[in-house]
Amino acid sequence: MEMEQRILSEIPVVLRLSKDAEAKLSERADASGQPLADYISTLVESVVGTPRTLAEISGPVHHRFLASGTTDEELSGELEKAKHDMRAERRGRQAS
Repeated sequence: MEMEQRILSEIPVVLRLSKDAEAKLSERADASGQPLADYISTLVESVVGTPRTLAEISGPVHHRFLASGTTDEELSGELEKAKHDMRAERRGRQAS
């Protein structure tokens, strides 16, 4: 079976970014093992591509939630409690 061949076009573009954004993009490109131009192309392709479903984005987390039998209301309550606990902890650290 032949691999589908993508037709690519080159578009000359000038990006105006802060030095910080440029440094972060370079770090992420290095971490991904891609040249900066290829990494930026990947980012652009992901933005203009077909939107992914919540199940695709959340992957295994979604499946674990479904398997847990937890209701949406229970999850919402747990997340609210965790949010308030985290905020209280943060306030406690800031007061110290």
